Amino acid sequence: MSKIIQVADVHFGTENPRAISAFKATVDALEADALAVCGDLTQRGKHEEFEAARKWLDTFTIPKLVVAGNHDTPLLNLYERVVSPFERHDDYFDEFSAPVELDNAVLAGINTARGWQTRKNWAEGSVNLEDLDNAIATGDGVGRKTAFLICHHPFLSPPDAPMRTSTRRGRRASRRLAQSGFRYLLTGHVHVPSVTVVDHEQDAYIAVSAGTLSTRLRASPASFNLIDISGENCAVTIFNLHGDRFVPQKPHVLTPDFELKETHLSAD
Repeated sequence: MSKIIQVADVHFGTENPRAISAFKATVDALEADALAVCGDLTQRGKHEEFEAARKWLDTFTIPKLVVAGNHDTPLLNLYERVVSPFERHDDYFDEFSAPVELDNAVLAGINTARGWQTRKNWAEGSVNLEDLDNAIATGDGVGRKTAFLICHHPFLSPPDAPMRTSTRRGRRASRRLAQSGFRYLLTGHVHVPSVTVVDHEQDAYIAVSAGTLSTRLRASPASFNLIDISGENCAVTIFNLHGDRFVPQKPHVLTPDFELKETHLSAD
C-alpha cells in the first residue's frame, strides 16, 4: 500500500496560516509516502514567496514531486515573465521535478503553465504534447505500478467546478493520457476538489483535482486529497478544513475497471 498526498494552490503570499499548520499535523499523522504538489505554491512569484514555500516543503521528509502553476511566474516583472518565466521556480524546486517511484506507484509531472500566451487569459493551461509523451514513457517502463500524471491545469474542465478552464491541446492530451498506461491525472488551478472518470470511447482515466490551502476559496473550504493505493484499487479521500483541523470526507473508491460513483465526463 502507498499513500500519496495531493495538494495545490497553496499561494504563499495569500496562504491560510490555519490550513498550513493543520496540513502539516495531518500529513505527519497519516504517515504518507509521497507528496504531489500540483502548482501555484506562490501568489505573485516573488522571491520571498518562493523562500517561504521552500521552507515549508522542507518540513516534509517524504519524496516530493513539484510542478509549476501560472502564479509561479514573476507577475510584476514582465520581461522575466516572458523570457524566463520559471527560472525562479526552478531555482527553488528543480530538485523535486524528477519522477517519484514508490513500491506500487509512479508519479511523473509536466508543466502546463506559461509566462504569457497569445490570448487574453494567459493564466490558462497549455500542454506540450512532446512533454506529455515523455512523461507517459516514464510510466510505461514501471510494469504494473499505478501511474499518476501531475500538472497544474486540468486537461478538460471539471464538470462541477465554479470556474471553467480552457487548456490548449487539452482534448488531445486527454485522449493520449486515456490511451496510455496512466490511470490518474492529478491537477489543481480550480481551487475545489473533485474526482471524475474521463471517458474516451473505450479508454478512460481518473481526473483528481485538489483544492487550495490559501485564503482564495471558491465554493469549498481549504482542502487537500489523500490517495491510498492498495493492489489495483485506489481510494481518494478529500480532507476539508473545519476550524483548526482537517476532517476526512467519504472516500471515493476506484476499481481497475473505473467503477466510481461520481460524474463520468464523456470527452468525445
